[in-house]
Amino acid sequence: MIPPVFIARKNKILADLATPEEEYSDLSPKGSVDEGIRDLIQEINNIPGLVTTSSCAGRISVFLEGRKAPNRPGPEDDARKREQRKFVPSGGKGAGRWLYVSHDPLDNKEGKSLLELFGMVPGNGKPPGMVDGHAPRLVRFSWEPMILHIMAATLHDAQPVLAAASSSGFRESGLQGLRCLVEGENGPSPIVAVRSAGLALESVVGYYDDGSDIVRSLVTEEYLQMLVTMANERFSVNTERKQRFRTALLNNYTSESMQAKGKTKSGSEDPQKRKERMRAEGLARKKMLESQATQAKATGQGTEGNDEAAIWGTLDT
Repeated sequence: MIPPVFIARKNKILADLATPEEEYSDLSPKGSVDEGIRDLIQEINNIPGLVTTSSCAGRISVFLEGRKAPNRPGPEDDARKREQRKFVPSGGKGAGRWLYVSHDPLDNKEGKSLLELFGMVPGNGKPPGMVDGHAPRLVRFSWEPMILHIMAATLHDAQPVLAAASSSGFRESGLQGLRCLVEGENGPSPIVAVRSAGLALESVVGYYDDGSDIVRSLVTEEYLQMLVTMANERFSVNTERKQRFRTALLNNYTSESMQAKGKTKSGSEDPQKRKERMRAEGLARKKMLESQATQAKATGQGTEGNDEAAIWGTLDT
């Protein structure tokens, strides 16, 4: 049975996803569901005991870290915090900003400069020193595989998701939080994180130059092209794993549904119902035998039958 509290939670999530695309917004840099994962999300949400809560189809990103909070209090503290807030855009990741984000392979057929595309200028290749007593703000090039968070109605519903994730290459998948184990039906629903950290790629490629207020590269154009090539190849692996996960998940739920139907048809019967059925069948049989005996007496066959039984009983003794 699906707990009513899960049904209410799923209906709320589906209502949000049904919002027209031009009005929908979430906390991701893109602000909406990735096109490359939309069909999979719809198929998952069609399963009664599951609903997706967040997702990413996989992406290339270039991210500038935010300013580190100072360890010492002082009059310049408020000024630093104001500066820090300047780099917190909608959908950002902490006190920083995205220089580039794409959920598709980077196709640079025009031969455009990657330094320019990522919002950096050439540097001298030397790492920056400390800034006001703390580390510099770095620029990180990242490639991240598909990640899905799927809410399940019960632990029983979560099990096929974990099995499908593990068998399709998302080996770091797992159950988030254990409160659902102790708080019952009205507690938090189990959430399965489908992920594969082993496929991720990250490299420091630049830093923020406080003196000139620009982002400088620590690597060459050729090095960035190598990273992009590696990321594009991982998009292909990611697509294959995503398809394997989809197939395994749908197969798991189809098999489980067929097994459940089989148990309903040929499995064990409820003890109380079985007792009532056996009693009714016994009474019907008794009534039929009594009716046959009455008819036999009326035709005189009953006496002969009794005499014959007595004779055989004598011979047996």
